[in-house]
Amino acid sequence: MTFTQHPGALARIAGAFYLIIFACAVFAYMYVRGQVIFPQDMARTATNLVAHEHLYRWGFSAAVVVVISNLPMGVFLFELLKVVNPRLALLALVSITISTTIEAVNLFNYIQPLFVVTLPEYARAFNPAELQALARGPIRLFGYAFSVSLTFFGVFCTLTGYLIYRSKFLPRIIGALMMAAGVCYWIDSFVLFLALPEVPYLLRFTFVSELSLALWLALAGVNEEKWRQQAAGA
Repeated sequence: MTFTQHPGALARIAGAFYLIIFACAVFAYMYVRGQVIFPQDMARTATNLVAHEHLYRWGFSAAVVVVISNLPMGVFLFELLKVVNPRLALLALVSITISTTIEAVNLFNYIQPLFVVTLPEYARAFNPAELQALARGPIRLFGYAFSVSLTFFGVFCTLTGYLIYRSKFLPRIIGALMMAAGVCYWIDSFVLFLALPEVPYLLRFTFVSELSLALWLALAGVNEEKWRQQAAGA
């Protein structure tokens, strides 16, 4: 199979990966950490990590699936969108590669608090207050490193949205939503870096934008005739 013969299949594979990423990211980063991690109450966090160790490990595993799936999704979108502008499509691919690399390294900060509060070596060496302080460090670092990865992911979203907007084979509204999602990721990240007041509901907009793209690719694919016309023109 060549991509020129089956651009619809290419789009659906990219959409399937995006849906996997979306589901696993929501589970790992929002649900699990939202149930277990409370940075302002480390005593409660330590208790939760011990009580919900298996849930936390499932969250970590889901985060690993996210970073594994990011690059194939990026490659398939690159193949799909390079007919619009190959240089910008390549830059989008580079951006998600950098974002994924940072996110993968940051998973060590995800899992480290669990080791701090559950390994007997730590319990023998430190008292509970010291263990909680040790666990809080990687929890804080996780948030900052994750926001750094999101700045690069914001570049990916913005470039991908622009390419979709300029394409003739995907809805322009989805392109506009993805460009706006990229800007939202930048705002959210720099709000954290600069210790500014949190902007409510900002990331909910990014979820709507990304889920719209993922569902459209997975269910509707692309207008194959227009894709081939644009590919021929490119």
